Amino acid sequence: MSAWDIKPSGVSGVLKKTATAAEAMSKAGTAMQESLKSAASSAGTISGPYCGTEAPMGPVGGALGEFMQHKAQELGYIAVRTEHSLTGAYEATTEYAKGDLDMAANKQKQAIKEPVVNDKGQELGADGKPIEKPGGAK
Repeated sequence: MSAWDIKPSGVSGVLKKTATAAEAMSKAGTAMQESLKSAASSAGTISGPYCGTEAPMGPVGGALGEFMQHKAQELGYIAVRTEHSLTGAYEATTEYAKGDLDMAANKQKQAIKEPVVNDKGQELGADGKPIEKPGGAK
């Protein structure tokens, strides 16, 4: 790390493009979740007309729910890993531009730490509880 050679303007351009792609991925993930919910509720059941107004979930709906539950942690991990990478690159480059190579190296080390994500896709803090994000998102 003693020989850093960073062009902050180049990093800024890459971060902007990456953030745009990450935002599109996030929107696609949200749309997928909504589509899966809709598909699960529209898939029908194997029950007859005697279940009342609220029929139980059928096998296709159940399978879609299981799929989403299984994938939530993986999708959450991707989102958290992307966020940490973008933030770390920005912070390390900022410190580099200030001339503080030790702090830049520290920011980089923090960014590459493995995030811990629960089965709902939420990042967990050192206390094992979901980390609250600004604006109420988790």
